[in-house]
Amino acid sequence: MPSTENTEGTAGIFARGMAYLIDCCFVFVIFAITQLLIFAPVRSVFGITDNWFKSGLNTQLYTIVTISIPVWLYFSILESSSWRATIGKRILGIHVVDSVSQSQIRFPHSLLRTVIKLLPWELAHFGNNLPEPIWYAKEPGLRIGFVFSGLLMTGYVVVLFVNSRRQCIHDMLAQTLVSKSGSTKG
Repeated sequence: MPSTENTEGTAGIFARGMAYLIDCCFVFVIFAITQLLIFAPVRSVFGITDNWFKSGLNTQLYTIVTISIPVWLYFSILESSSWRATIGKRILGIHVVDSVSQSQIRFPHSLLRTVIKLLPWELAHFGNNLPEPIWYAKEPGLRIGFVFSGLLMTGYVVVLFVNSRRQCIHDMLAQTLVSKSGSTKG
């Protein structure tokens, strides 16, 4: 059972999860449209063909440049902005603050928080893309990236449930807190 000590003003686990789900849906729609309307048509200009994607390193590089970095920037820029929240967090009435001063966080802290938060997602990309993209593998077998991704996500959830301030690993390492809007200064 999660601890309720020191949780006044902090965002609940359900609100955090729903905000993240909203953000994932929003980002998926934006990047699906971007991939279809912009990246797919211009890939051939850069020599990126279907055959090019058979290389795991090429696929991983493409994933990092066209998906991962933009998503990291989405979270990092919005959470370090005057909004202090992504679109999902704004809809749910929560925001990210410095865990000590309870004020707006700076971009480097937000980027650190985001990279740690999305590490399981990145490990899943590695599992999918390396050593060769899973959709090209004759017998893909067990992908270690998927195993580590699942273990890390499980650890994140456990820490969130047992932490008295409702902080996840990325919050603790970046010294942030997810608060209810209007419950903190700054």
